[in-house]
Amino acid sequence: MEQTPAVVPDAGVMGRIRSEIASAKGWLKFLGVLTLIYGILTALALVGILFIIIGLIMIKAGSRGADYVERGDLEGLVEYHSKLKTYFTISGVLAIIALAGGAIGLIVSIIVLLTTGF
Repeated sequence: MEQTPAVVPDAGVMGRIRSEIASAKGWLKFLGVLTLIYGILTALALVGILFIIIGLIMIKAGSRGADYVERGDLEGLVEYHSKLKTYFTISGVLAIIALAGGAIGLIVSIIVLLTTGF
């Protein structure tokens, strides 16, 4: 497979990237802390542990975004996107599990209603 050569963005694009990350990093950290607290409060269940992990990932993404914004650290930019990818992957898997659980619950409810005569 042939790789496409890397495109070096101009300064305007890099400035926009920095600006977008700068405005998102605070929200990432804030939501990360809230998710972490929620995970700690629900840690007795498996889902609580997942929320702790998700919260930590969001906090780390915000910190790596700050590294890029403040110092122009390209490794920080790569880590920022890596953490966001991990967050979205875990969230997507959890959404699929929730949809499957909801579908199973709906099917079981219909079966119970049909067999008991409403």
